[in-house]
Amino acid sequence: MPTDTTTVELLTIAELAKMLKISVMSVRRLQGARIPFLKVGGSVRFLKRDILAYLENQRVVPIGQ
Repeated sequence: MPTDTTTVELLTIAELAKMLKISVMSVRRLQGARIPFLKVGGSVRFLKRDILAYLENQRVVPIGQ
């Protein structure tokens, strides 16, 4: 649970699309298959920390590096 010193940052689909520089439709496709999300009052929200962890797991390191 968040404490006074912890901020939970939630993103909407549009905010996440802007952050990732992809279309809203692309976010919806990822939501259905890969990106963890929350339902808040029927609306889809994404925890920013989950998105950052997802992106870190998608990192590709070139061979020989």
